[in-house]
Amino acid sequence: MKPVGFNKKKLIVLCIAGFFLIVGGVFKLLTNYEISKLPGENVAKIWSPDGGYTHISAYFTPDAGLEADTLKYLHYQIEQKLKTESIEPDPENENARLIANSFFAEGKLSAESDIGKTSLNAVGVWGDFFLIHKPYLLTGGYFSDDSLNNDYCLLDEEAAWALFGSNDIVGLTIYVGNRPLIVKGVFRQPQDKLATACGAVPVSCYVSYDFLKENGTINNISAFDIVLPNPVPDYGMTKLSEALALDESKVEYVENTKRFGVINAVKNLKGIKLRGIRTKALVYPWWENETRVKGDKISVFSFVFVSGIIIAAAIVLVLAVILFIQNKDIIAYNFVSLYEKIRDYFYKKQIEKKRGDL
Repeated sequence: MKPVGFNKKKLIVLCIAGFFLIVGGVFKLLTNYEISKLPGENVAKIWSPDGGYTHISAYFTPDAGLEADTLKYLHYQIEQKLKTESIEPDPENENARLIANSFFAEGKLSAESDIGKTSLNAVGVWGDFFLIHKPYLLTGGYFSDDSLNNDYCLLDEEAAWALFGSNDIVGLTIYVGNRPLIVKGVFRQPQDKLATACGAVPVSCYVSYDFLKENGTINNISAFDIVLPNPVPDYGMTKLSEALALDESKVEYVENTKRFGVINAVKNLKGIKLRGIRTKALVYPWWENETRVKGDKISVFSFVFVSGIIIAAAIVLVLAVILFIQNKDIIAYNFVSLYEKIRDYFYKKQIEKKRGDL
């Protein structure tokens, strides 16, 4: 019997399957590219390349009533809970930390230098803000918010030019009232249409939360970020929500780490028609607004990727079934022959063993 192989029609069908596979692969690459450009989406992987950590953002309504001292203590509260459950930092690294966290509030400052004066849109940060969020630096570096760094700031390039007429200003001093601020670095605020529409405003600065509260006007704390161990799904989310103990109407949690996995991205399409409806009085920072806008594009790309893979797999499966049916007699014959050869092999081995025993 001669086996039935590929003819022209079957080769065309196989090429169609290959086309859908390639389309799926291209959209997977586009998905990965879009995710790589999102601010703050890879924090947990950077913090712990081996996995086991998650990055969660909590966004608060203005009436949530959260005080800075409450959020500063939250770090220790969650850390102690983790330690009671035998989750500890890496014992081989004396500098290892179990948790990274930060919060911020927006406001305004009036600043001046020896040659200029301007009003600044300010972000007051606490904790590991620049470990989690990284504005694009043109010069200088970031600062950490502790008692030794309350007098540092980052300026965007518009603010730098307004106050000094230059970007090369690291180490120079600006004054807010009679309080000095040393310029630690100069960053570039995104100015594309999407970022601007999402709320990225020019003439901005980053200062410590305490400095902004004492020397400028400040809004309510609008977000809290935490990177913490996640040994099982939703473990970190549970620990954070239990520690905050806020009514659901006053907070929204986002688990950034698994936000754009293929399954979650495709699920995100279900609510795309209702995306503009708000049931909570939340005002997101510009980077979260941008992530939500681009998230819809990522969801579409992920859907095309999954669809391409499924269609290609279905075509190949159908083709395999057709070939199996067309060659079922030959396959059955070969299977029986193989079975008989294996059976005869073991039968001969048994005979040889019995002869050896005699």
